[in-house]
Amino acid sequence: MKCIYCKERAGLFKRICIDCLKLVEIVKKLPASFGYRELLDSFFETQVSNQKIQAFLDTDVDGQGSINDQITARMTNEVMSSLGQPSHMTSTDVKKVRQDIAQGRAPSVVDKDVH
Repeated sequence: MKCIYCKERAGLFKRICIDCLKLVEIVKKLPASFGYRELLDSFFETQVSNQKIQAFLDTDVDGQGSINDQITARMTNEVMSSLGQPSHMTSTDVKKVRQDIAQGRAPSVVDKDVH
């Protein structure tokens, strides 16, 4: 089977390859308020290739947004809250905005769809 994250060979009955499994374990162990730098530093310690790390961060395995989308949503909410403008952006919202921008839609057109 192929790995659900990097699409490389995972093993006969495995859905996640050894390298991506290391990355999954790191994400599980980090506190909820981890920083992006902390995450990447932890990833680089594993000796997993940059390409595989990028694929892992960009893969949306459950349709709810990638890890990058989750981090972006959390950081957006934290920044907006510190500015006195509470935000309830989810990883799904970030995914939709990212997809709309990739399709050539202006962010201002997308804003009304974000909750």
